[in-house]
Amino acid sequence: MTNSVDSRTKYLNLVKQLTGIDFEIATTHDQENKVINRLKNDEVVLLRDPDLSISQRINKRDQITEARQQYNLEQIFSLALDYVKGDVLIDRLDLDWVMKFTDMAKCCYTPSMHELWAKILSVELVQQGSFSYRSLKTLAELGTKEAKIFYKAVKLMCRFNEEHSGRILTGIYKKPTLISLFSNTGKISLNLNQFGLSYTHLISLAELGLIHQQEIESAAYNVNDSLSIAQNKQSFNVTIKQKDIVFTYYKLTQSGYELSRLVNAPDDSEFLQYLLNDFTDLFDSNHQVATKA
Repeated sequence: MTNSVDSRTKYLNLVKQLTGIDFEIATTHDQENKVINRLKNDEVVLLRDPDLSISQRINKRDQITEARQQYNLEQIFSLALDYVKGDVLIDRLDLDWVMKFTDMAKCCYTPSMHELWAKILSVELVQQGSFSYRSLKTLAELGTKEAKIFYKAVKLMCRFNEEHSGRILTGIYKKPTLISLFSNTGKISLNLNQFGLSYTHLISLAELGLIHQQEIESAAYNVNDSLSIAQNKQSFNVTIKQKDIVFTYYKLTQSGYELSRLVNAPDDSEFLQYLLNDFTDLFDSNHQVATKA
């Protein structure tokens, strides 16, 4: 019973904090105008301030919302000072972009999201056009949970040769010949689950517009083809050992690529070692891994 009472008290405090609506629960009452709803066990929900009109209660809630949004902006604009590097090109700053940024950034309420918005602002101040309006809209739709999933995806992101964006590898296979068409050789799916990224996560990222919805196949690589693969702060070169080797992957959208720049890559990667160690029959990975400074 105590836990139930504590939970209700916490809930009522949360409602008051977020909306300004001040409820109390009672079993008896003498003011019918205070009753908002009737619960089971003959309990009623009462308004503590029934004398306020509906318009006054709306204004109270709006003031709370605006105060929280103002706090969000103050946090974001102050945090940006930590990230501003280089010359701030105020004269070239797109005022429309800034106003759209402000309108969306004010609606993020967690410290981790404050930090992401602050990083975007600091980069845009120095390099205008780094983050499109579409990227801002995408970030505004991310909750903390989705942001963590995207962080995991970016940590697994690879770049082939000199490509600009990035890809999330999902599989490697040898294209079947007529002879092997009916054999049980096929795609080797990468076990992304062991690195915290599930297929469901990939679907969520696609729905948010961070990666393309369709899985893509690379062009076929042949024997002795060289391939440079960069993964976070490390890169390595491989030589293909078999004919018609194909990689499957999900590619980041433009918004996904822009937002991926906010993620600080780790210094090492278990995923990279997984690729080097588990697929030696398809490519030669006996190359020293180069770590970027």
